[in-house]
Amino acid sequence: MNYVIYGEEQYQVKKAIQSVLQKELGSHDDMSSTVYNALDTSIDVILEDAQTIPFFTEKKGILIQNANFLSSNNDTDIALDKLEAYLSKPMDSTVLILTGAFPRMDMRKKIVKKVASLCKVTVCNKLDKHNLSNYVKEEINKRHLKMEETVFRQLCEQLPYDIATIQSELDKLELYGGTIDAQTLICLTTRTLEDDVFALVNAVVEKNVKKMFSIWEDLQILNKDPIYLIALIASQFHLLFQVKCAMIKGMHDQSEIASLLSVHPYRVKLALPVCARLSVDTIMDLLHRLADLDQSIKSGKLDKKLGFEIFLLKLKG
Repeated sequence: MNYVIYGEEQYQVKKAIQSVLQKELGSHDDMSSTVYNALDTSIDVILEDAQTIPFFTEKKGILIQNANFLSSNNDTDIALDKLEAYLSKPMDSTVLILTGAFPRMDMRKKIVKKVASLCKVTVCNKLDKHNLSNYVKEEINKRHLKMEETVFRQLCEQLPYDIATIQSELDKLELYGGTIDAQTLICLTTRTLEDDVFALVNAVVEKNVKKMFSIWEDLQILNKDPIYLIALIASQFHLLFQVKCAMIKGMHDQSEIASLLSVHPYRVKLALPVCARLSVDTIMDLLHRLADLDQSIKSGKLDKKLGFEIFLLKLKG
């Protein structure tokens, strides 16, 4: 049996591949299969291996990574006619797995129609808001954790749509065990850089210089480059501008605005109260200041650390 396992959720893709190898070969370790990259490997090399009988086992695995020829954005040089011919008459002793990080296959392509009819296809899409909630709930139950509904909602809101990160955060909660309250959640889960940047944006909006520099000192300890931070702060103010424009148009529902802007609802939740205190002109003024600062640093007129601190100080007035 041959397989196609693809999607943007690479944690699930990896798990699905391991499951197939375990089922077909009895093992999912690196010794049980050969991995090829479609971006830099000839199909002749891959098919020669696929058509060779394994020496020490009944079956062997052949994994073709970056099989982007199945998507609308093909950046490989794979000779598809040769692959199609093999799929029509595959080796019984070879388990061929085509995989990639593309969001969907291009169903107009002949090769895609071929694999759809001859291979088992598994799609691993990124989580959305509804699926994330269900996934986290299942994982919490598996780990025998308990938390009130308000704590559960807070956890779901701060988690990204990335299963690897979700697993890492839940592993920490599992080590703690038992009942997770709001304070425990804050202590055990990792603050993202985005959370820190938004806290800095909030301090900028409040013109709270002490708070600005406290957060800035924390970010320096993490060795965050000022130029990178300026870009992140500008990105947050751009989001505030978009949310503010949506609010002016009469939109105030968190999920509705998040869907319109294609961003995580948690970001919109944080942005809404900030936007309520800001005018469009104020947001645009801050964006212009950040653009001027970025240009001054990159042109060598200002030291990046000093320039950023001067920027913060000027906001006091």
